[in-house]
Amino acid sequence: MHIDRKSSFALKDWIVEPEFNRLSRGKTIHRVEPKVMSVLLQLAGQAKCVVSKEEILRAIWLDTFVGEDALTRCISVLRHILKDDPHNPRFIKTVSKAGYCLLVTARPLQRPAADLPRPDSPGLPEGREGPPATAVAGEATPAALPKSQAAGERRTGIRIAASALALALAIGLAIWAVHATRVKSTPSAIRIFQFTTNAGEQSRPAWSPDGKRLAFVWAKEDGGSQKIYIKELGSETLLQLTGLSDYEYSPAWSPDGKQIAFLSLSEAGLGLCVASLDDSHSVRKVYVPGETKRWEDGALSWSPDGKSLVLVDHIGAQASSSIYLIDVETLRTRALTTPPPGWEGDIDPVFSPDGEKIVFLRATESWDTELYWVSTAGGAVHQITHDGKLIHGIAWSSDNRSIIFSSNRASEDALWKVSLKNGAPQRLPVGTENATQPAISPNGNDLAFVQGSAIFGIQRITVSGDSRETKETQIVSSSAQDSAPSLSPDGAQFAFQSWRSGSRQIWVSSIDGQSMRQLTRLDGVISGPGSPSWSPQGGRILFDARIYGHAHIFAISATGGSATQITFGDVNDIVPRWSADGRSIYFRSNRGGRWRLWKVPESGGTPQPVTSDDGIAGQESPDGKWLYFARDDENGLWRMPAAGGEAVHILDQPMACYWGYWAVSRSGVYFLDQRQSTPSISIYDPVTQRITGIAKLNRLPSASAGLSLLPDGRDFLISDKHDSGSHIFIAQGVF
Repeated sequence: MHIDRKSSFALKDWIVEPEFNRLSRGKTIHRVEPKVMSVLLQLAGQAKCVVSKEEILRAIWLDTFVGEDALTRCISVLRHILKDDPHNPRFIKTVSKAGYCLLVTARPLQRPAADLPRPDSPGLPEGREGPPATAVAGEATPAALPKSQAAGERRTGIRIAASALALALAIGLAIWAVHATRVKSTPSAIRIFQFTTNAGEQSRPAWSPDGKRLAFVWAKEDGGSQKIYIKELGSETLLQLTGLSDYEYSPAWSPDGKQIAFLSLSEAGLGLCVASLDDSHSVRKVYVPGETKRWEDGALSWSPDGKSLVLVDHIGAQASSSIYLIDVETLRTRALTTPPPGWEGDIDPVFSPDGEKIVFLRATESWDTELYWVSTAGGAVHQITHDGKLIHGIAWSSDNRSIIFSSNRASEDALWKVSLKNGAPQRLPVGTENATQPAISPNGNDLAFVQGSAIFGIQRITVSGDSRETKETQIVSSSAQDSAPSLSPDGAQFAFQSWRSGSRQIWVSSIDGQSMRQLTRLDGVISGPGSPSWSPQGGRILFDARIYGHAHIFAISATGGSATQITFGDVNDIVPRWSADGRSIYFRSNRGGRWRLWKVPESGGTPQPVTSDDGIAGQESPDGKWLYFARDDENGLWRMPAAGGEAVHILDQPMACYWGYWAVSRSGVYFLDQRQSTPSISIYDPVTQRITGIAKLNRLPSASAGLSLLPDGRDFLISDKHDSGSHIFIAQGVF
């Protein structure tokens, strides 16, 4: 069977519609990325034959260089949708050291693909077919035409078809010429290989001064603490840097290769540490930062002369983070940058190879970042990029003239290169699939980077009676980062944030996941809508979105339409939540120079501060008497009178970074409980202060996202993430 993007076909009881990037079975519908569908088409076109990995990579990633991890991720997504066990496959078989084989033959559908219900047909809920096509009143069908007229129409149609064919051939030749030029100009000398293959997530590669080893962070699948390891090129031996129980971040080699500086987080607090690589294996804490944030993004760099370290810190009451130099010998610090008021601040500093400059990110808010550089002597800062997109990692070229960085400036994270003299960024021919955290070897010929993947979704957890036995039902699932569910008051629908349309938007789904629609269409903004919150009356949904360099709160009808902006100003307003009566909106904001919880009337107006310290995800008790909230980087929950008063720390759960995993009900506060090795959902009774576990979870969910209660109080929705992993790849060439 000929397979192309216009040919819909069946694989057993699955319907595949390539034109719409859709797979469906009965009422179950899954949309996939174009690359995932292209992999399936390659296999379907050669069903029951082994298709080599090289052939698939050449066909789908024609003019780009990607590792096998990109293909492996696509196969993993297909297997997840088809419920296919790789050890006992029914659809896709892995043939060791050869490739993949589709075990079933694609069969054409009985009806033309044009008759299939289109996912974007107005007025048709997804998963339902429309009525049979009928002629519009006043229009003649071909059968009603006189013979002579029909013959004329056929001759005209032949001429049009001939012209169209000629045009198509011309376009085809042009496309072939472009591809041929691209392939010809692609640096064929580049070789890519996977450096780490361990289960879990490996990230933050850092080259040793001799270019023979990499230090990196490894977070294992068991959810335990993440540690720094060292691995030599050409060897599979791993050396753990320390025996500490801390969480370790941001490894940075000393220029002589004898020490590694890193950041740590433990029960004793934050710390900048230095570990010796000699026989002593000593580890010493040399500095305690004031309030460092976003450590996982690479907040540490060692100067080429070995005399200084540069990191991100907050000193005193300063709200925004700045770049600081630390003298290694005296441990004295001095600030290099001062971000504008109301900004999140300066992060991710990296020394240039000659030690004369430091490149860093300046963020109005986490999703809106730009590249800047400053002299190590201080002075004016210089802006390099002007995209307002999310940047995941920075590296200098070895000649000190350019920056290699990861950005979602063209939708998915990819690697780019930009000149320090404000040239236009150029996309690199490597790391085109979710590539982040670039690191250049000292000789400039090896580029390490990270590629990762995961399956995201929304689960419904049903608790059986008074026992802790639970039933888990996957409602929506994709590789498009579905998360943050918010239920409608009647429990029939929920809103969630997703990248399934190509940018982050708010979607609405029926409670069973069978009917789904895109609610917002704010394209072209810096960062699309997120953090949905359904009103108690059911008519509106709140969300935050980042436009014009800052995040603000918006509201939209639950049935769709235009969004209304609620908050304004050169500040960041995020994570909105309705009051119990639906007349007010709580949100987190850095108005006044630091993050706090604020409140504004639902129709808009002048916001008023609610907390004196940080607060996020504020929720009122059902009677409106109490206000509960979390904090961004502290464990637990706080409570205060909704009318105002002192805030009291009532729980040490959920853990920091899981601030979205709790909800207030009449029976108490549901929260993600990580006090035991197995994560669970527990209820806190504010009157008795008793904690009762109600549901054990199979795995720890993704950070931040959230939990939402159904009206029965025994079922809830929770964000889910599984089959996640990230690995380090190395591209060998000239960068």
